[in-house]
Amino acid sequence: MDISNFLESKNKIFIDGGTGSEVERLGGKMSNAWGALANIHSPDVVLKVHEGFINAGCDIITTNTFATCRHTLQGPGVEDKTLAINQAAVKLAKQAVKNTNKENKVLIAGSMTNFFALSENEYRPDPRFLPSLSDEEKNYKEMAKILLNEGVDILLLEMLLDIDHSKILLNAALETGLPVWVGLSCCISKHDQTIIGRNYGAEKTESLIYDKTKIVENPKFLPEDKIIPLVDIIDELTSIGGDVYGIMHSWFEDSKLGLEVLKDKWSGPIMFYPEIHLFDTSTGGAIITATEDEFAENCSNLIDNRIKIIGGCCGVTDNHLKSLINKFK
Repeated sequence: MDISNFLESKNKIFIDGGTGSEVERLGGKMSNAWGALANIHSPDVVLKVHEGFINAGCDIITTNTFATCRHTLQGPGVEDKTLAINQAAVKLAKQAVKNTNKENKVLIAGSMTNFFALSENEYRPDPRFLPSLSDEEKNYKEMAKILLNEGVDILLLEMLLDIDHSKILLNAALETGLPVWVGLSCCISKHDQTIIGRNYGAEKTESLIYDKTKIVENPKFLPEDKIIPLVDIIDELTSIGGDVYGIMHSWFEDSKLGLEVLKDKWSGPIMFYPEIHLFDTSTGGAIITATEDEFAENCSNLIDNRIKIIGGCCGVTDNHLKSLINKFK
């Protein structure tokens, strides 16, 4: 399917919600590689998640590959199954499209990110499984090629919040020749109220629940834990390439400022899909913080003519998306 024509054919494009958080909510296999193992241990759950979003009216579903890069799969010790796990993820997405009779109507986005295997009961990278930069690049290229060969329509880069790792991932994705959509995560800094790349130790509105008497280090997504102005990340990445840029996996108040910065720096299509959950690091569970109607209302308050692609991230269920889509219809 021609992606440009697809974008032009609709006023708004609806992408799905929190694939990984839905896998967890519905009882799929979880690990320190998030929901990666569900592709082979809980395929029925992954299939149900995809079908739910399609039946809600989504135009795009996202493969359950947020945490299926080789170095991330080293966490649960299944790096030798990198090919099989990624292939299974795409097959499940395709099966969901077929089961709902939406062939040639629903696109499949292959999710990729900088996520590393987590330390036990904490939200920070486990230092035992951190790759060298050269291995990181090699692993991204391997995964991007698998997704390409399995037939995804788009590569969706999610939760990018720095420059160094994000540039490696973006370049690897662009090598495939597929359309590349870049999702940036941001937050308002509690230090100076500026908008920065998502940083769990510096975010004004905390999104993680953890025992501060037991956790020695603050939660972090990347090992360096840098505080970087969002505008710098946008400038660096857009100079490399990408077909769509957006703000995702960010609170509504953070997304509002992030979208303002992005609109000022990027003239192409924009996507927006916020998160609505608090993540409990000790249980791996999530607390959804918005009802379906609240989610739809909060989204609509931030959506204008510049924003083309709309959806949700962690905590967003098929019912949230159904409410949002109905509001726009």
